[in-house]
Amino acid sequence: MPYLIGMILGDLLGRIGFFRAAGAALLLGGVAFFAYRLVAANVDPTMAYGAAMVAPLAVFGWAIWRPAASRLRLWIVDGVYLAARLAMWWAGIAFAIGLVAAGFRVDRWLAGEWPQAATAGFFWLVQRALGAQVARSHRILGERSVIELDA
Repeated sequence: MPYLIGMILGDLLGRIGFFRAAGAALLLGGVAFFAYRLVAANVDPTMAYGAAMVAPLAVFGWAIWRPAASRLRLWIVDGVYLAARLAMWWAGIAFAIGLVAAGFRVDRWLAGEWPQAATAGFFWLVQRALGAQVARSHRILGERSVIELDA
């Protein structure tokens, strides 16, 4: 039974290890925290929120530029890929649960739950783009790709 659950979760999560994604989340969260504290203490507390958003995006941009250049970059991109994949599944589940909340009335369901459908679609596109980049980078590094894209 644990093997079957592992297979199902492996397919849902795109074969990216949880600890790799958790490490990337901790790294990007730490970068945001330190950027916030640094800017709040030295520049302006109102600008600290912007710095906390821009700093992890800059680190991710650095990582996505050429992920095959180092394992750290590829590790960060793998983690963001898993986050996008999880967000896609959560938004899809919320969209489906919205049908029950709308009393199975399709008109109310689509009117109230379209943001979840759009979010799921957006994160589907993000994880597909990141998946192609990560699989290519794993091949460049000579590793077997942890992400298997449908042809």
